[in-house]
Amino acid sequence: MKKALLSLFLGCFLLGYSNVFAQDEEISHYVVIGAFAKHDNAIRWTDQANKANFNAQYAINVARNLYYVYILDSPDKRKAFSLMLKIRVESPYKDAWVFSGKLGQEPKEEPVVVPEPEADPEPEPEPIIEEDPEPEPEPVVEEPVEEPVPEGKPFYFKLVSEEEEVLGEIHITETARSSQYQAFNGNEVVYLQKPRNTANAFIVSVQAPGYRPVELTVDYEDPSVLSSGIGDKNEVIIPIELVRSKRGDYIEFNKVRFFGNSAIFQPESKLELDGLVDLMKENPKYKIKVHGHCNGTQSRNVVVKGSSNEFFETNTLNTRETLSAKALTEARANLVKEYLVSQGIDGKRIKTKAEGGKTMIYPQGSTLSGYNDRIEVEIKKH
Repeated sequence: MKKALLSLFLGCFLLGYSNVFAQDEEISHYVVIGAFAKHDNAIRWTDQANKANFNAQYAINVARNLYYVYILDSPDKRKAFSLMLKIRVESPYKDAWVFSGKLGQEPKEEPVVVPEPEADPEPEPEPIIEEDPEPEPEPVVEEPVEEPVPEGKPFYFKLVSEEEEVLGEIHITETARSSQYQAFNGNEVVYLQKPRNTANAFIVSVQAPGYRPVELTVDYEDPSVLSSGIGDKNEVIIPIELVRSKRGDYIEFNKVRFFGNSAIFQPESKLELDGLVDLMKENPKYKIKVHGHCNGTQSRNVVVKGSSNEFFETNTLNTRETLSAKALTEARANLVKEYLVSQGIDGKRIKTKAEGGKTMIYPQGSTLSGYNDRIEVEIKKH
């Protein structure tokens, strides 16, 4: 009996283990060049890419209800990041990114089949004595529960660039000089209460990485001048066209992140760094300048790599120093250079520049202020 139960337990464990691997195998890595809410826009963007000799396709991201136009679908994550960086540098698609998951279908949940354990033989059934059936209970009719509606008027601030949705943050204030604001994500329905000023208006400021800041005034009672229509939840849709703040061959590395108050990479940084390694090996004439940025201008006590050979985790060989904001960004830019050299890139091809906190893309205390700690790479083609 015990052997049978042990066999069943091992069988269930191996079944679940194999399901995990089956799910991992289903994950693909897409190099995406555009995301669109309208089907027609996705078709048009795909056709344009194919005319430029890209093998472009599109499929829906079910979770976001957006059509993704992509030029690569690969199980190899490093290959995807390498191509993404190359596309950013050598094509008009400066906003290309890597989506890891599965497009075009709902996520699957594999049922877990648990065999019933062997049981002792059932005893002979007792004789059944029939009784008069009890009357069936009256059905219970449950009243529908209405979800509470948030207070205020619904708005949808649609952040786009060339009809493609853009990640960004919305700041709402009632006066231009106010330091108090409400922060919301763009491209989501938000509920705003009536302003307390006599103009019944509020100011919308948009902060989006890599794009110029935008500010506009919205009439709360009559926003139709700026609106493009009404959405499914009766929200007022206000499209905001964003313009890139940098043209050419600047690349903001969205995945290159550092542990808090440190010049040590977080593990996920390796993906884009290795993509840059591959790009520079493929193009020996490329030279780069690494720009380091940070959140704020104050000095701080930080952890730096020290004599450690590990770039992506902290350990006892790291050292602690008090650095200015500029010195911190210098250490971070130099860490990028050191990693590239460790992967076989000639250090003469790499320059660094410490920007400190002088070009923050979000207010220092905002919910997205962590994006101020970033690395940008300037590609110089010779």
